[in-house]
Amino acid sequence: MLAMAQQHYIKYLRDVKDQSISQIADQLGVNWRTARKYADCSDWNKEALPLRGKFPIMEAYCEQVDTWLLEDQTRPKKQRHTSKRIYDRLVSECGFAGSDRTVRYYVAKRKSELQIEKTEPYVRLEHPGGEAQADFGSFQAVQAGKLVERKMLILSYPYSNAAFIFVTPKENTECFLEGLRQLFEMSGGVPNRIWFDNLSAAVVSSGSDGKRKLTEEFQRFALHYRFQPDFCNPGQGNEKGHVENKVGYARRNWCVPLPVANDLDQLQKIINQQAHEDLKRLHYAKGVLQQDLWEQEKTKLLELPTVPYETFRLESVKANGYGEVLMDQKIVKVPFIRSHERVWLKYWWNKVDILNDNYEVLITFPRGYMDESIPIDLQALLQPLQSKPKALDYSSVLAFLPNQTKAFLQSVEGKSRKARIGWILRMLKTYQIEEIEKCLTHENNDDVNHLEHALYRLHHPERIQSPMVDSRTPSVFVGYQPDLTRYDQLQRTEVRK
Repeated sequence: MLAMAQQHYIKYLRDVKDQSISQIADQLGVNWRTARKYADCSDWNKEALPLRGKFPIMEAYCEQVDTWLLEDQTRPKKQRHTSKRIYDRLVSECGFAGSDRTVRYYVAKRKSELQIEKTEPYVRLEHPGGEAQADFGSFQAVQAGKLVERKMLILSYPYSNAAFIFVTPKENTECFLEGLRQLFEMSGGVPNRIWFDNLSAAVVSSGSDGKRKLTEEFQRFALHYRFQPDFCNPGQGNEKGHVENKVGYARRNWCVPLPVANDLDQLQKIINQQAHEDLKRLHYAKGVLQQDLWEQEKTKLLELPTVPYETFRLESVKANGYGEVLMDQKIVKVPFIRSHERVWLKYWWNKVDILNDNYEVLITFPRGYMDESIPIDLQALLQPLQSKPKALDYSSVLAFLPNQTKAFLQSVEGKSRKARIGWILRMLKTYQIEEIEKCLTHENNDDVNHLEHALYRLHHPERIQSPMVDSRTPSVFVGYQPDLTRYDQLQRTEVRK
């Protein structure tokens, strides 16, 4: 197997330079079957660990060759180094012991990279169609009656000002790559080039010379979808200013007031609808409908691969003596496994599959962060409404109240509503809102004393004595009913005397 950089270069020669299999094989000095394997590959899901590069002998001479190539860019075309001339100089001046084929491969690769780097400033300014910028932004929402913080991964297209959003709980690698995959599907294609921050889900490290070491997972993902990733300089987010502005625009216009949804899927639909409606306005600079510009830009996108990329992380863990495993930094009890048994954890963006040694799914858990919420102080939210009860109908606090509690407050007006808000505030000092909700019914809402008694009974349930079992009474007397008329006769006899 070739190194990842060689695979990437073969794909680059095939898709961008439009070279044939024979040309690639001759240029790189590889077998034509190997060249065809990587040039026409459409499924880049993980198979095995990549091997090391085949040309380590060039490492000591890369800086010298790069210097000559950079100097050539200031000279006339006919007075620039050829690959053979560079090889001859390395041999005569530097004592190079490698082959001329190694030098030709490296020079061709570096010339292409330098040409891309040279055109980057122009591309960034002109925003040609089919290119995009990506970034994360945070926002708050109400999900299932709880206040949550969610992330929006935005893919924006500067040419048309179109934007697509994926809502996710976190910014980890699984959420990031799954988000990009779904954003490509929303767009109906893949941008030719995408600008990113130096986010940890894609960049392992960034050197002082601007070169970045990318995660293997991100490189594999980029090869699978055939886009060119570019990264801003550290601390220079303005270099992708379009998506930076789009994050702020989405937060101000689509997340105010707080979006209210039952679950993450519904929240995603709400944001998607907002983004779709936004396409119907005029472009801020071109005076043309963004929808029309997007229809033009869509034709420049790369086709989606036939096989979608599966983003997951596999981890081997050993259960403790109680059949528990460490999952997302939390100890979780897992049914169906024995003490000290080794299992596999398959982390997706929203769930974790527990696998046995045969890679069969035993059970599935949601990721630990799916249900995380922000604590809400209902007393602080309700307190101002006690003096202005009419404002309740327009307050965001309604999104955090259960249905019966909401109806209990909104079914009356004026002083009655004020009194009920005060009663809820007083009860919240002792009870949870879920307990108050449980005691509210349409029949007893007008009697707060009855409600308080019901709440008291939740914490102090009435003890019902079980009947005593009599094991000593003879069976002939069990259920015996005496004839009391005989006692009446005795009483009448005594009175006569």
